[in-house]
Amino acid sequence: MQFLKTPWKNYFLDLVAEAKNTIKITSPFVKENICDEILNVKANDVEIDLITSFKLMNIYSGSLDLSGLEKILSNKGNIRNFSKLHSKIYLFDDSKAIVTSANLTNGGLLNNYEYGILLDNKNEVNKINNDYNSLFFNNRAGIIKQENIDIVRKIIANLPPRKDMKFPHINLDSPENKLDIITMPKSSISSSLKGWKLEVFKCINQISHNVFYLNEINEYENYFKKLYPDNNHILDKIRQQLQYLRDFGLIEFLGNGKYKKLWIMEDEK
Repeated sequence: MQFLKTPWKNYFLDLVAEAKNTIKITSPFVKENICDEILNVKANDVEIDLITSFKLMNIYSGSLDLSGLEKILSNKGNIRNFSKLHSKIYLFDDSKAIVTSANLTNGGLLNNYEYGILLDNKNEVNKINNDYNSLFFNNRAGIIKQENIDIVRKIIANLPPRKDMKFPHINLDSPENKLDIITMPKSSISSSLKGWKLEVFKCINQISHNVFYLNEINEYENYFKKLYPDNNHILDKIRQQLQYLRDFGLIEFLGNGKYKKLWIMEDEK
């Protein structure tokens, strides 16, 4: 076991360069320049698996770079979205593991005071690797593809500049309101989503509270039957669209048929 604290970027990149098969990462925040450095030093046939928190606010705030994710995907990497992610784990060839407070950012590797440990004990690393794989293949972890990035980029492009963005009033005693909720104009969605995705979004938006249940959105079944009279699997289709909206960073799965909207819609003047 070895203790690590910032700055540990060079040590991290050395481990990346030494990897022979896989690099597995959990990090809610990811910056493009760090992705560039990883891809520059890793061997061509080493596969990168990344679990991140693909929330609209994380992307809009600049904490999660879409361009960095695109570069990982274009290098045959795999990305999963687990919106409640907070852990930072770095696994190399399933033989070395770093558990740390540091995100995959300049702050995490260089500037902030971060602390972690490097483990190379086989049993300990196996436990961490099993936990990683359980999360990566969890049915609440969505698959991030180029399509997701393209849609989110359209939504972000229709939001006002960050300095002018209005943030919702935060009631710290309420589990429904957190800093990951973004206020945005209606046009940012209507110009980005189409078909089923847009219609399910509109129905969710009509629910007055941020945390809602599957049965509440299923109450719109007759509405969708009128829109799509030839579809005989309306409820299945709704669940599918909820997965899409999760992986556009717009809703969060809370488990047991419970969801959270990650937006507040602003009426445009």
